Amino acid sequence: MLKKLYLLVLAAVVSSQAATAQSVVENIRKAYAEAKAEIANITNEDGYPPEYYQLNVVQNLPGTGPHHEDVLMIFKEEPAPEDVVYPAHRIFFVTTKYNFAARQFYEEYLFDDDGNLAFVYAFSPDVTDGKESELRFYFDRGKLVKLTAKQRNMGDTTFTDEATYTTCPDTLSRFYQEYLAQAFKFKRLFKSVDNATRL
Repeated sequence: MLKKLYLLVLAAVVSSQAATAQSVVENIRKAYAEAKAEIANITNEDGYPPEYYQLNVVQNLPGTGPHHEDVLMIFKEEPAPEDVVYPAHRIFFVTTKYNFAARQFYEEYLFDDDGNLAFVYAFSPDVTDGKESELRFYFDRGKLVKLTAKQRNMGDTTFTDEATYTTCPDTLSRFYQEYLAQAFKFKRLFKSVDNATRL
């Protein structure tokens, strides 16, 4: 009897967690669409003037040669009383595109209203030798709730292998930690630029 009750409770908890994770993913997708629309507005001359920070890095790295990185940071204004002319900003969305030698990388970082990491998208030729990967990490208040991984052979246009996880597998752990470190770095970079340019 106790075993049956335990299994019923466990099933209810798992079902509830799955429903919560799905709701989180849906909210992230809405915020992501908003971020993409904001980026589209940057090049649109109609409406409000766009606001964003952009950093271009050009270096010559030992062993890999010319390196170029383009970082785009989209921010939102923090809620403030009407008499505040220049409200504080918070980081919302970051894109970064960079190379090491001929290998091209692209990443996106979405942050929630509290500044927690909500989503990471990464395109990388480094996850598996001879394959390109697309990784998507979904977070609820900074805690990973879903990860999808796709792979394709170099030069192919479609991804063939796909897997979904609720925790990060060991095979992707190194990349997961790197993306978390990148997100932290971009939050610091945003704060530095924002503090240096605020009136």
